[in-house]
Amino acid sequence: MKNRYVIKGLLLLSLAGGVIIAGDIETDDHDKELQIKSSVQISEKSNEVEEIKAAKVTISDVIANIQAKFSGKITKVELENKDGNLVYESELFQDDGKTLEIIVDAGNGKILASSIDEPDYEEDDEKGEEKED
Repeated sequence: MKNRYVIKGLLLLSLAGGVIIAGDIETDDHDKELQIKSSVQISEKSNEVEEIKAAKVTISDVIANIQAKFSGKITKVELENKDGNLVYESELFQDDGKTLEIIVDAGNGKILASSIDEPDYEEDDEKGEEKED
C-alpha cells in the first residue's frame, strides 16, 4: 500500500515539474522573421529609383487589392526590398482596433502574407516608467 502512495507522489512531482519547465519555454513567435518570395528579385543594394522601375504593380493597384480582401483603413503602403524580394508592405487598421500587416508581391499583386502587427513597446514603456526629455 505504501508503494502505491510513493508511486502516486512521484508521478505528481514529475507532472508538476513538467508544468514548471513548460512554463519557462518561450512560445512567442512574433520575433521570427517571415520568409517571403516575391516574383520580382532585385539586388539588395538597389536604390529607390531601381526598385520603382522594377515594380510591375502600382500602389493604387495594391490599395485596390487590399480593399477588395480586407475591411478597415489602410494606414501605410511602402515599396520595400526584403532580402532581394520586391514587395509592398502595408498596414491596415481593422474595425476591431488591431493593425494588420500585409505583404504584397510587387510583381503580380498577390498577397504573400498577412499577420496581426503587435505594437512595439520600449523597455521603459513596458515597466510603466515615464521617459525624461
